[in-house]
Amino acid sequence: MSLVGIDTGGTFTDLVFYDEAEKRIEVSKIPTLRGEEDAVFLEGLESLDLSAIGRITHGTTVGTNAILEGAGARTAILTTRGFRDVLEIGRTQRLVPQSLFDPKFVRPRPVVPRELRLEIEERALADGGIEVSVDEAEVEQRAGELRELGVEALAICYLHAYANGENERRTAAYLEKLLPGVYLSLSHEVVPEYREFERFSTAALNACLGPRIKNYVGRLEGALREKGCRAPLFIMTSNGGMLDAERAARFPVRTILSGPAGGVVGGVSVAESLGLDHLITYDMGGTSTDVCLIRDRRPVVSTENIIGAYPLKTSQLQINTVGAGGGSIAWRDEDGALHVGPRSAGARPGPACYGFGGGEPTVTDANVALSRIGPRTRLAGGLELHPEKAERALGTLAEESGIPDAVSMARGVVDLAVMRMVGSIREISIERGFDPREHALLAYGGAGPLHAALIAGELSISSVVVPRFPGNFSAVGLLMADAVQENAGTCFVALEDARESALERSFEQLEAPCAGQLRGAGLDEIQTLRYADVRYVGQAFELTIPVPESKGWLKVLGGEFHARYEARYGHCHPGDPLEIVNLRVRVSGVVDKLGWVRAENPGGGLDDALVERRSVVFEEEVPDCPVYRRNSLPVDLEINGPAVIEEYGSNTLVPPGWTARRDALGHLHLSASG
Repeated sequence: MSLVGIDTGGTFTDLVFYDEAEKRIEVSKIPTLRGEEDAVFLEGLESLDLSAIGRITHGTTVGTNAILEGAGARTAILTTRGFRDVLEIGRTQRLVPQSLFDPKFVRPRPVVPRELRLEIEERALADGGIEVSVDEAEVEQRAGELRELGVEALAICYLHAYANGENERRTAAYLEKLLPGVYLSLSHEVVPEYREFERFSTAALNACLGPRIKNYVGRLEGALREKGCRAPLFIMTSNGGMLDAERAARFPVRTILSGPAGGVVGGVSVAESLGLDHLITYDMGGTSTDVCLIRDRRPVVSTENIIGAYPLKTSQLQINTVGAGGGSIAWRDEDGALHVGPRSAGARPGPACYGFGGGEPTVTDANVALSRIGPRTRLAGGLELHPEKAERALGTLAEESGIPDAVSMARGVVDLAVMRMVGSIREISIERGFDPREHALLAYGGAGPLHAALIAGELSISSVVVPRFPGNFSAVGLLMADAVQENAGTCFVALEDARESALERSFEQLEAPCAGQLRGAGLDEIQTLRYADVRYVGQAFELTIPVPESKGWLKVLGGEFHARYEARYGHCHPGDPLEIVNLRVRVSGVVDKLGWVRAENPGGGLDDALVERRSVVFEEEVPDCPVYRRNSLPVDLEINGPAVIEEYGSNTLVPPGWTARRDALGHLHLSASG
């Protein structure tokens, strides 16, 4: 059987093909065309025998882009009478901390405007009792109003529906007949937890994305069937698992950060293969950079997230994204200050050096001007570079900024990009109580290995790993993910009053539907992880604590909470009472995966891997810098910087004071020698 992973990024679409019988891995890259992502997806499969494919896993940015660009469906909300303005009121605070001191702050508009938020007479109580049932006649009246408003999607968001979703289900049953073409999103299915603002917002986002993702996935499945492909299509989700296409269309909000999550899953696999406990994944592509912290070979996961200006209450790998990629444009603001990103040149016209008409300098142009990317280097797809166009674009910006020449400008552009990425890593490490020096930096993406040692040096990280196929690594990670179903339920109980037997029954009720769905899909090996959300009594938010399946886990839950609380906030209060708020389960159906196999050892010496010697600018110009071909490097032979290591889809920079070696699995290891 063969497996295929396809990751659609903002600049390139990456494809990985894995032949399980031959243990063979092939990779390719195709420029992404915005609005034609499905056509590019299918183009990547043209050279493959589709009848032999056993599974296709897809990472997509379609949902993320739709939210950030405000390009979702025309969405309405139907809610309990008196709660029409929950999305408007929110928590009466600014969601993004950085905006607290912004005198120009403008409150973002809710995802659903007020004229599209309708009320209905119904009431469920916090204990799950139904005080007022929905009336079919009133639902029919609201359906007529929604029809006149021309809505494409509807979020049904009732008060306390997490405790009892009967009224939401009955309303949906009526509306399926009355509004057959409208996409329905039920808040208690999307977020089965309390906190009305976050639940309403997430359900509304799910509805907003629904028609677009459903149509996108439907087009892909239809085209695959027409071409004779019978392999199931899975979509990567933001929690590090994958969903079948049908459930991805039902819960599209879970596909946000779909592509970057694949790289993190691949990072966990690299950590396990190399015996590393702590990693920081660093994925620098053409449009943005995504970083994530991995502790004890598990990525940090959050259920309190923000996408754009909207709260998102779904389980999500804690990936921090900054608009600094290879295509990020360097520019001057009205005060003359230099910036890099977040605006990107994309694939077309792309950086100036692509020769497609782009005239603004980018990070890629800066690396070309510094010869860190060589003038004869062919990028993915055989793209030929035009160094003179990169230098011309940088020279124009240098002249406007009073900087001596294009090379000095290029050095400054790279430095600014590095500082932005360093800041992003500090946010997920130092600001959360973790020392980055305890971690190895795993660098991938087309531009990641080119800047990894520079970033590691700023953070005093002494070890960098560049995995095999770094330019396609997020797509590689797609083939290492299991099918995952998650469920949660609100369960307020003081820790001292909790009974393990009662909580066990609650866990089993949460697990049963997830395991049933996975077994129904033909997955027999099921693995389950349990969690409890715990907080001090009187606090507003909680920490998610892993729960072992062994008996007696309740007795150690409090101690584990105190330890994690102190690690996060620098203090704890062991004598204060605790309460359990939510129970969570993560149920995985184990699938066949891509496995790391030993890379071919070409033997010989470094001269056999030498491509050329050229002038490369580091802090100073190195006129005779060696450039090596990665796949020709002998295993475990140390390379002293300065050097450049080239391969398909990426370049690795080894600055002075660093060494590099290739291990038996094909991963590159960079070490600070100072």
